Amino acid sequence: MTRQKVQELKAKDIMTRKLVTVEPDEDVSSALGKMQQYDINEVPVVTSDGKILGLINYETLLKRRSIPMSTKVENVMAFPPRVNEDMPIMDIAETMLSSGYRAVPVTSRDYIIGIITRTDLVSIIPSLNILKEIEVREIMTESPHYVREKDTIEQARNLMYRLDVRTLPVVNSKDELTGVLGLKDLAKVTAKDRKRKTNDFTAGRGGVDMGVAVKSVMKAPPITINKEAKISQAVSLMRKNAISTIMVTEDGKPVGIVSQYDLIELIASFKQEEQVFVQISGLHEAEPEAYDMMYDIIQKSIKRMAKLVTPKVFSIHVDRQDVGSDRKAGNVTVRGRLTTEHELYHFTAQDWDLALALSSMLSQMERSIRKDKEKHKSNTKKRMKAAR
Repeated sequence: MTRQKVQELKAKDIMTRKLVTVEPDEDVSSALGKMQQYDINEVPVVTSDGKILGLINYETLLKRRSIPMSTKVENVMAFPPRVNEDMPIMDIAETMLSSGYRAVPVTSRDYIIGIITRTDLVSIIPSLNILKEIEVREIMTESPHYVREKDTIEQARNLMYRLDVRTLPVVNSKDELTGVLGLKDLAKVTAKDRKRKTNDFTAGRGGVDMGVAVKSVMKAPPITINKEAKISQAVSLMRKNAISTIMVTEDGKPVGIVSQYDLIELIASFKQEEQVFVQISGLHEAEPEAYDMMYDIIQKSIKRMAKLVTPKVFSIHVDRQDVGSDRKAGNVTVRGRLTTEHELYHFTAQDWDLALALSSMLSQMERSIRKDKEKHKSNTKKRMKAAR
């Protein structure tokens, strides 16, 4: 499939038309039951005549503590952006990245006619010649955070929430990968506890025993891939095993992680535009001034980097940890990931101050880009000299 063909693909070409929905007066228990029955991550909330109201998903439930299972869906639903059936898939990928939703409803005059999930988008990659030969190591997130078999699901849930992820690798005492823990696994624990008349989704009080060991809940054996594999192979594994994340291993230990999010970033990078798409996650909604400050620093850095490469997608995640007043410990971690026209760069920096951590991470990235550029120039000169 050519680049032009990719640009011609629309929502109507890939959307799922057979819908599983819930009505606003149904309860959380019913919504969870449908998600587990049909093995889906999100369910549109619609009226009896098909008018879209919102969406309910695992993330919505995870981030709200102590939700009674009898709570009406309309009281906990999220409000994702909507797309129309003629929207290009590159715009849809960008919409998913910027909003953080794993699925967006396709609507016509406020009525739902389909839904597009990350799985729908990722499924086209094996047919894209320009993307399918990229190696896993070029897009994977290196040195992923993990939990141990003996950790509790409460610890795992808190780590997922703090890192804004939905899947974690599980390792044994030798740091060997033994399983994978996801939001679905936590939801299944809740479903079993419902049979014992549990009242809460997250069991903040009187519900699921969050002290249960991760090992008893995780999926095993984990689905893995090596970093030299092509991303088309990763997509095939995801589809075959109905998963959204694959662990990258080396000598039995997790060295990276590839998710549908990483693959969608590649699709979004097809969009030809002068402005770089920037996404910031991990900040609280009550920190608008932090967003403004970060965007200002990022834009100045991008202008410098744009003289050397062609930036496409820039994703940044902020991870705050409460370590008291000890500034040496560093309570802010900034992870940055830049997709350019030909390369992918990712760096991490830590400091007690968000602006300093961000600036440090960007400086590392700029130095790496300059080094790669100089290396490329040197190799080009050598080739030209050898050709004379």
